[in-house]
Amino acid sequence: MSETIHIYRNIVRGGVEIKIKRKTYRIRYPSFVWEKFPRSLHKVFADSLTYVATWHLSLSEKDSVVYHFSHPPIEPVFFKLLMYSIPMTVFENKNEETTKIIKEFYNASYQTQFKGLNYSCSGKKVKRVLKEKAILLFSFGKDSLLTYGLLDEFGTTCIPIFMREPQSAFENAHKRKLAERFYKNLEEEVVFFPVSVGRLRQSSGLYWGWDIILSQYAFMLIPYCFAYRARYLFFGNEQSCNFSTYDPGGYLLNPVFEQSVFAMQHLQDIPKQFFINTHIGSLVEPIHEIFITYILHRRYPDVGRFQMSCFSEGTEAKKRRWCGVCEKCARMYVFLKALNISPDRVGFYNGEMFRLAKEQYYVIFNPSRDSAYGGSGLGRDEQLLAFYLAYKNGAKGELIEKFKSLCLSEAEQKKHKLIKEYFGIHSSYSLPSKLRGRTLKVYKNEQKRVLKYINKLIP
Repeated sequence: MSETIHIYRNIVRGGVEIKIKRKTYRIRYPSFVWEKFPRSLHKVFADSLTYVATWHLSLSEKDSVVYHFSHPPIEPVFFKLLMYSIPMTVFENKNEETTKIIKEFYNASYQTQFKGLNYSCSGKKVKRVLKEKAILLFSFGKDSLLTYGLLDEFGTTCIPIFMREPQSAFENAHKRKLAERFYKNLEEEVVFFPVSVGRLRQSSGLYWGWDIILSQYAFMLIPYCFAYRARYLFFGNEQSCNFSTYDPGGYLLNPVFEQSVFAMQHLQDIPKQFFINTHIGSLVEPIHEIFITYILHRRYPDVGRFQMSCFSEGTEAKKRRWCGVCEKCARMYVFLKALNISPDRVGFYNGEMFRLAKEQYYVIFNPSRDSAYGGSGLGRDEQLLAFYLAYKNGAKGELIEKFKSLCLSEAEQKKHKLIKEYFGIHSSYSLPSKLRGRTLKVYKNEQKRVLKYINKLIP
């Protein structure tokens, strides 16, 4: 039997307090950050933040939802982001149909109620002169590390922020240790921002609440944009984030839709809601993952050694920086071997990921169920190239032998096309104009270096 979920919000000292079913979730900011966020914007921020953190409850709980505040102006933006993310959510689950879930989402959104029709905001009086500073959504993954290296080289002040999810205990522990080493070696502090509302995310079934997590982060970081007068807010969205296919029902499927250029264009509306012209984008948009890996470890080796790109979900991840039992570990391992970069330097156990027992984690052998990206097959060609380069590099292992017997002929036939695509420089729509020229210059210089390296491997 369904019931009505009542959602309340309060503006409190240091942030926003959300109340649901007698439970309280606090989103708190350092005092110097919250104090610099104009009071005239607190109401619209609190209303919108509460909505974007709880939109999924009518679906995951199968209940109607009543918000005890005015309809937030950001809702149409998130509705569209969510609508295009549904095929990804369904594809990961394998047991639902997109049409059915879209109907449920549509009906639930229609029945959601907001208690309040009058909306006013005096935020138009707010003016901020922005500085050459960047808020960086930081995860210690290759994309955010390369972005950090580029910003450091360009002389752009960077504020790296790691969003600490309460359901990611193993990942949080490893990244706290990495952050301590990062500060000790590079004298750069990584801000850890606790996402208390992460407890509301569904932990089974369709995993409602995880769909547009990066978009939620962009919203939560608005006070930091004000505090630092940051001209940029950067994600680590690479070129493959724009790849798409179709799900079994014929719906367009982008496994990482909210990281696509299309989604980032919509995210630009978030700072506009608060009358600030912070640019939301990605410096790594023009290039693919394997090229990102090369630039990071060859141009910024002191930064690259901190890399951790792992789901960190199973018990294997408790004591190991790389769990060794997920598709992300597999993908990064073969990239490193392809580029003749020792996996040891980022904490991998050299050789273990090419054992036959690891076959299931490589999309080239078995489309993974770990994520929609792995299962969609969109990453297969890049992995095909990576295995080919690793083989030409002299890499050894049972999976190298399997690659030779199953895929070597295909790789030989497609090698020039694959090299052109995955070491190419592509669209740069989300690059800010002030940094575009310098960023592309770096990529072009590194492209010459990596192609020279590849030409030696492949006469």
